[in-house]
Amino acid sequence: MVHSPWSVLMEFLSALSGNVIYVLIFLALCLCGLGIPLPEELTLVTAGYLTYEGEVNLFTMWVLCIVAITFGDSLLFFIGRKWGKKLGSHPKIAKFWHLERQEKVKTYFKKAGIRTIFIVRFLSGLRGPVHMLAGSSGFSFPKYLITNFIAVIIHVTVVAGLGYVFGNHIDVVRHNVEIAKHILIAVIIVVIIVAFLKYSYSKSKQFPK
Repeated sequence: MVHSPWSVLMEFLSALSGNVIYVLIFLALCLCGLGIPLPEELTLVTAGYLTYEGEVNLFTMWVLCIVAITFGDSLLFFIGRKWGKKLGSHPKIAKFWHLERQEKVKTYFKKAGIRTIFIVRFLSGLRGPVHMLAGSSGFSFPKYLITNFIAVIIHVTVVAGLGYVFGNHIDVVRHNVEIAKHILIAVIIVVIIVAFLKYSYSKSKQFPK
């Protein structure tokens, strides 16, 4: 019988002790927050599944996931705060991250920073850059932390909850999470394209050649 990589991973984690599982999940989620290409949603589903199997405590794992993700996100925020503006001095990066663009980003976060930080928590692939931009734009860290923390609680509860509640159908959950993620990213891309086209059209009407 051929086992999928997912099944092999589940068997491996289930064979470990609870404390080791906590450490591995914590490190994985921290790395996800730092932009390392690890599947955050699938890590959360795995955490939920392991609680369903009784390998770890539900409340402890829930808190651990929230802390790990919040910690990783906050590190990105401070990386952006410390080095975001300095990147603009690099010749290659300065072409698109020049002072004028930095000011536009700063103005944007003043107007819609809270809404953007909250929404992007649920959009895989966009989280890291937005957290760094929030930091580099001078956005208030207390506001960032509170907004992101609330979003993280919701995100962890829903995604890890799927792994816990539907633990006996874990392969189906994993597959559907992947599909939902791709659909959501596609929808966001379409919205961005439509918004850009609309903006370009309004500009061309305002300043005809």
